[in-house]
Amino acid sequence: MVLEDVSKLTLDHMLQGFRAGTIDPVEVVELTLGQIARVDGDINALYEVQPDASLDAAKSAAKRYRHGRPAGALDGVPVTIKDSVHAIGTRWHHGSRIHADGLLGTTDAPPTERLKAAGAIIVGKTKMPDFGLSGSGVSSFHGVVRNPWGLAWNPGGSSAGAGASLAAGIGMLSVGSDIAGSVRLPASHCGLAALKPTQGMIAHTPASDVRSAGPMTRYAADLEAHLRVLGGVHRHDRFSVPVTEPSESFGTARVAVYRSFGFGPPEETAVLDVLSRAERAISGLVAKVASAPPPYDFDAYLPIDDTFKLRGWREHASADEQLRQHTPPQLFDWFEEARGWSAERVAFFEAGVARGVAQTNALFEDSDFLLTPVMPVVNFPAEERGIDPAMPLRHCTFTAMFNQSGHPAVSLCGGLDSRGLPVGVQLVGRRFDDIRLCRLAAALEAALWPGGPQARQWPLQPRKAT
Repeated sequence: MVLEDVSKLTLDHMLQGFRAGTIDPVEVVELTLGQIARVDGDINALYEVQPDASLDAAKSAAKRYRHGRPAGALDGVPVTIKDSVHAIGTRWHHGSRIHADGLLGTTDAPPTERLKAAGAIIVGKTKMPDFGLSGSGVSSFHGVVRNPWGLAWNPGGSSAGAGASLAAGIGMLSVGSDIAGSVRLPASHCGLAALKPTQGMIAHTPASDVRSAGPMTRYAADLEAHLRVLGGVHRHDRFSVPVTEPSESFGTARVAVYRSFGFGPPEETAVLDVLSRAERAISGLVAKVASAPPPYDFDAYLPIDDTFKLRGWREHASADEQLRQHTPPQLFDWFEEARGWSAERVAFFEAGVARGVAQTNALFEDSDFLLTPVMPVVNFPAEERGIDPAMPLRHCTFTAMFNQSGHPAVSLCGGLDSRGLPVGVQLVGRRFDDIRLCRLAAALEAALWPGGPQARQWPLQPRKAT
């Protein structure tokens, strides 16, 4: 077996091979560690890599399979987790030099706990930008994460290392987190699939009503299984909810297609071309597909941006005064405005967020799913934090509102542009309809790729230029 063989496996195929004895967990982990050694100097995606512990865990998994007693649903499967996802014995930096010493994990976050309980092998942690507050891989602590589809290009963020490493064939699954698009954006940049679940369906800490942990995979067909491992009520997340089963198939569904939300940066031609291709493909899978006009009567992103400014300022201000100098000037200039905001000012943007959520809820009165771009652009240079220096998350036009509203959303690869860079599309479902959403995403991905998604070629050797 070679790494290319592993990169073309779905999770189900890998697990079938483990059970049948035709695929060896030790060999898979050895290939994974070898790929890290070969390419991470180029893509800069990982830290806290655990070679000895990973190999020991793989040997134990192989023994369990030989005796027909796997430890759980992911026994022997190599995975990664994001910097901000706590794990016992590994350091948390939140992407920032403010936290350069790192907080050593003394407990496992719920996603980490559930991965371990399922037998997954956590081979390392993935890098992220400062505070998770840019849709890029630019970090004052970790440096610049690069996209293996073209090293000059951005991997997206904030789950930047997760996106870059999965696309380069490192690990089978990854856990990121998403507050404005942070698993969906890198999935689009890197040609992957990712789910931002119904708020609370994947428990996380610290508990949040807008930030979610999210599964990331090479293939949309693996999202449901990943969700079932990570999902459900957890004692440490007061917002957590159970995974719910669908009452019907997606074949009866109504899909509304949005090419624009009526605000934000203009959509690039390649983005709209891929969306049109996805619209044609999904028409054969559901009962009704209809194009829809921009749904909002104001720029619904602007009040959300204010919430991010305040969030960033709080983390910056909570650090030791000597460390605050390490906050990148571009980010500091962005959230400095939040210093000294009055209660009236905060109430104003909170009212704007609530207005946007109400208009988002209305989109599902006549539709079961929405089909949109993931972002208005295909990509931007690796060294940039976004497409608007004054507003690093401005390109989250299509993603950020669904964190506020709590709706589940999947990003999947819809095609490549003329430079060979991936372009994603987003499917959004009703709250608590995550399983049906994952199944529709898998069917759409299969319809979009002749020969099946596994026929795709991954950038296992990162491309120097595109």
